[in-house]
Amino acid sequence: MSSIDHLTSDSDLHLVLEDGAIIRPARWQGQHALFMLPEVPPRLWILSRLNSGFNRFEERGVLIGDITFYDGFGAHRLTTHLTSSPAEGWGPQGGPLSRWTNGRALLEFDCPPSSTAVMMSMEVCSTGPYRLCPHEASQPPKG
Repeated sequence: MSSIDHLTSDSDLHLVLEDGAIIRPARWQGQHALFMLPEVPPRLWILSRLNSGFNRFEERGVLIGDITFYDGFGAHRLTTHLTSSPAEGWGPQGGPLSRWTNGRALLEFDCPPSSTAVMMSMEVCSTGPYRLCPHEASQPPKG
């Protein structure tokens, strides 16, 4: 790493729905990113920056633990990310209950889609640091 490299701990974590809508965390509560979704989708993508500090052949995004969504019927824990194929954007296990993304990971919901708004809590167990692209390093930090 050279002295001109700019690093950030901001993973730029966000979700992308099938229609291309981008959902950013409504807030953070400790290690949990809380997202407001217009409905329970059949699938969505978890996107983040990439950290190449593990080894020169592997880049990792964020380490995701518990994923729970809340609707009018209660809390529903998702576990599909723990067994998803690496081709779907999931990397190595970070332990028995967490898994790394590769920066763009598919999350499939193992429940019927819902037409009501829901809150999703995603535990982010580990992040960066992330190397910023030159155009990102010249921008002011997000407020």
